[in-house]
Amino acid sequence: MFNNKNRLNSMPSSRQIDTLIAQHCTLEGDLNSENSVKIDGVIHGTLRCQGSAIIGETGLVKGDVHSVDLLVIGKLEGNVFAENLHLHATANIIGEINARTLQVDTGAHYSGTVTMRDEAAGTVSAAILPAVSPKPVALPAAIAADPKKT
Repeated sequence: MFNNKNRLNSMPSSRQIDTLIAQHCTLEGDLNSENSVKIDGVIHGTLRCQGSAIIGETGLVKGDVHSVDLLVIGKLEGNVFAENLHLHATANIIGEINARTLQVDTGAHYSGTVTMRDEAAGTVSAAILPAVSPKPVALPAAIAADPKKT
């Protein structure tokens, strides 16, 4: 799915999707699936998917998403916990992202922090991506006068 032609072909097509929340449907509560899920409607709750999850163009999830492979085309207001995350050009995420791989298409929007997991070393590195420019921090007078004293 991400920078690997074999993975790209492994994303479920519309015929391989096990669960579909259609465009005019709203689900209040959590959704747990052992297979693939596509959201074209609205979910107010946590989505847990052991397979692939797609938030379609008209889809909206207001809650956290836990998935192996996640493709966001629509909108997500919550935190992401995924092995592989792909943000399509029309994606809009407000929340924290925690993933092993991340692909962001030109035009995608997200606001929050991104934490990338390194599978081989088992380490985590965090990149903070503020929605607005950070404000300067004032140093105490003693440190500002002589920074070598610290």
